[in-house]
Amino acid sequence: MAKAIPKISLLVLTMFMGTTSVFAQLDFDVACRTAQPFCSDAAQELTFPNITGEDISFQGLGCLDSTRNSSWYFLRIDEAGELIFDIQQWVDINTNSNLDRGERQLDVDFIAWGPFTTSFINCDDLARGCDTAGDDTPRPEECVNNVDDPDYYTTGPLGLDNTNIVDCSFARTPEENVFIETLTIPNAQSGEYYFILITNFSDEAGVIQLQQTNLDEDNAGTTDCSILEPGVGQDIATCGEFPVSIEGRFPGAISYRWVTPSGPQGVTDIPVLQANAPGVYELIGYSDAAGTVEVGRDELVIVDVSAIEITINPVVAEESFAGSYTITAEITTTPDDIQALGFTDFEYRLDRDLGNGFIEYRPYQSSAVFADVPPGDYRVAARYRDCLVSERISEIFMILGYPKYFTPNGDGFHDTWSLINIENQSTALIYIFDRYGKLLKQLRPGGAGWDGTYNGKLMPSSDYWFRVEFNEPTDPNMRRRVFAGNFSLIR
Repeated sequence: MAKAIPKISLLVLTMFMGTTSVFAQLDFDVACRTAQPFCSDAAQELTFPNITGEDISFQGLGCLDSTRNSSWYFLRIDEAGELIFDIQQWVDINTNSNLDRGERQLDVDFIAWGPFTTSFINCDDLARGCDTAGDDTPRPEECVNNVDDPDYYTTGPLGLDNTNIVDCSFARTPEENVFIETLTIPNAQSGEYYFILITNFSDEAGVIQLQQTNLDEDNAGTTDCSILEPGVGQDIATCGEFPVSIEGRFPGAISYRWVTPSGPQGVTDIPVLQANAPGVYELIGYSDAAGTVEVGRDELVIVDVSAIEITINPVVAEESFAGSYTITAEITTTPDDIQALGFTDFEYRLDRDLGNGFIEYRPYQSSAVFADVPPGDYRVAARYRDCLVSERISEIFMILGYPKYFTPNGDGFHDTWSLINIENQSTALIYIFDRYGKLLKQLRPGGAGWDGTYNGKLMPSSDYWFRVEFNEPTDPNMRRRVFAGNFSLIR
């Protein structure tokens, strides 16, 4: 059962039936444009004062019959994924922004829209109803309370409502004592904006809290808390994709001016700009329409990461023949101030040659460190995150090692034993001994290896020892080293 419309709203509808729709439209636009930034992350769960004493109600808005005392918020997506919020409202007696024992919860309903590319939207773009029938005529009566059907707004790209309503929910009656509503934003993408209207049906002063409940789950998206700060937000990296939409705001500002790499722009009341080139962009806010009284200024940098050059220097932490190795990809970029400006969101891949050319051995990761790597031939690829054209590949580097066993049975697999990647060290000396220290063979770097015989006789299955004198490739001075180890002959 839907909630009853407040009596005062019914009176207004009765007295001004001829003009109510005009006033409601105007009020909706004004309310929509008062939306405040919101975020919720592991560091902070923000609460906001609710609205009281507002008798205007936007009748028939999605699944809501009444939107009395509506509070408006917008959020911006940081990491892509699914976001799930609990929305609740209570009388915060001790004003500590926490729901404590003894504090009374208030009824709360909501409707959410999105995605949008900016927080400065045309309020007419917010759907008032749903198009379940698929006849291109959205109607509020076709909208579903997500309490009845949790999948209605989350199934498919547009849900079953076929509009930009993302979710909508209300408890049927206050007597049910349902004080927490759940908002789900499926498949949100980085940089998208979403708008949320939250009601205070009881008309009691309190606070509203949106708390993201799936932050620690796989494939969870996150909100961008930088929008809570005045100004233009964080610097932007783009992979050659222009224009880039940027925006900002300052408390008390009613007009703005952008200063772009090509010069100052005119004064505007909507501080949204389509940036067409990399560079520094500054936004100035004014408290007057003419743009003479400044109340704030802030700037951001747009970098085209598709144009940067990346040089990769792989560094092996352990000395040769350690058995397991740690590879760190050290990178330098041109221009060299990219990382100094904070654009450090690079990712790294490790490729290995298994005999038939290089293949992906470790997929792209945010860390420049690859641990537990066996000996072999490798190269490292690096790029700015998700920017394929920025990818660069290092020179091939080889890690010395040795097989733990060989099987000289003529099947073409592991028939001989030799060191891994010693062929480039022509001065290396390699000796093989039996368990008693008898010299069985001296190998030539890059030669055919040992076939498991001595003076034409097959040597038995057993452990054998080797000794190698070589120049340590991980040492810049290539100092001379000696290493000894053992391996198994298996017949």
